Amino acid sequence: SVSTSSPELDSAPCVARPVDLVFLLDGSERLGERNFLLVREFVQKVADRLVLARTRTDRERARLALMEFGKESENRVAFSLTHDPVQIVNSLTALRYLDSSSSVAPGIIHAINNILVRESARQTRPNAEISFFHYRCVTNSDNLDEAISAMRRYEVVSTVIATGSDVDQEVLTKLAMGDQHAIFKAEKFSDFLRSGMFDRFIQWVC
Repeated sequence: SVSTSSPELDSAPCVARPVDLVFLLDGSERLGERNFLLVREFVQKVADRLVLARTRTDRERARLALMEFGKESENRVAFSLTHDPVQIVNSLTALRYLDSSSSVAPGIIHAINNILVRESARQTRPNAEISFFHYRCVTNSDNLDEAISAMRRYEVVSTVIATGSDVDQEVLTKLAMGDQHAIFKAEKFSDFLRSGMFDRFIQWVC
């Protein structure tokens, strides 16, 4: 018999439901310029792999946003939730490494107030799964409980991506809301660009 399902639905990830992905990049000096560039490449690779929404209000497929956080006054929204691949490419290309100190809790609150909610209006789609992806996260963890509570209020699914051995497991576990499966660790950032780990990440997202 001939299948009547769409080839897109058969093979592409994050198609049959709305998924809003927010990448939170730690722009602290501990990240390093090389890792910063690798993270930009990783986010672009995710955007290329996923099937992006067709319109802003599409009830299926993926939209992406990215914010780089440093000190509280340095949080930068590179691009808000978008389905436009050109905007993603241009914004990633224009994004510059902060190379400063940083604190993750104010970064999370800033992302909620400037990406999920803007001008008092929800920017996420109805019934969308909202996912936050935290990069590195070895920064100041003051007021983290408040930030975690804010993510819970918005029903955010939180995933942590960290490298090296100088990470605080307790902080990672808090950021992952207690789900050890939501913590992706590797020796170096380039490992996340390899097919095996990248594919596992995409499967987790979708």
